[in-house]
Amino acid sequence: MTTAKIKGTSMDIIDLSEAELIGQGRDRDCYRHPLINNQCIKVSRKPQKQTRRERAYFAYLMKQGVDTSKLAHYMGTVKTSRGEGAACELMLNDDGEVSSTLSNAVRNKEFPENTIRALMDELREYLLEQQICVRDLSPNNIMCQVQNGHPRLVIVDGVSNPGVNPLNIRIPALSRYFINKSWKSLEKKFAALSNGAIEKAGNNACMAVPDAA
Repeated sequence: MTTAKIKGTSMDIIDLSEAELIGQGRDRDCYRHPLINNQCIKVSRKPQKQTRRERAYFAYLMKQGVDTSKLAHYMGTVKTSRGEGAACELMLNDDGEVSSTLSNAVRNKEFPENTIRALMDELREYLLEQQICVRDLSPNNIMCQVQNGHPRLVIVDGVSNPGVNPLNIRIPALSRYFINKSWKSLEKKFAALSNGAIEKAGNNACMAVPDAA
């Protein structure tokens, strides 16, 4: 097994046969990088349109000098035993464990509700201020990373032009429109997720109460 070059495209093959599968989307599988602890590798199961879109958009953001601190960084293209992959930054907590998705953090009540709400408001303002479009804004594509004891939200997937028109990411009014549109979709998913977590907690509480004599 050989190390991939981070910048550009590596001709070395990274063996993923025993790599940990840490996530699956509609089009891609995400593996923990077997050689670099703070990276993951996304491998497409279908033609790599999504990866190409994300790669091009991230390069555009970097060229424009955009603050990408709340995005998982694209590190380069690598060759793997499962085909071409995209090496990306892997969100790790202070203890070295992989950060939870927003979905899991809410389901497992890892943070107070008001903390999550404040972090989401901060993320929305960040996207609008930096004019960063996200094609698929979902609780599954956002990680709750704990750094120096404090949680923060990082978008790890779906950051790309939301349509085919290249002006979507270049004209501020269009960018704001698509950011607000994707955020409304996220809010609906988050509300359903939160309601499910509340219902689950209620059911668990009922199960813990013994029958009255």
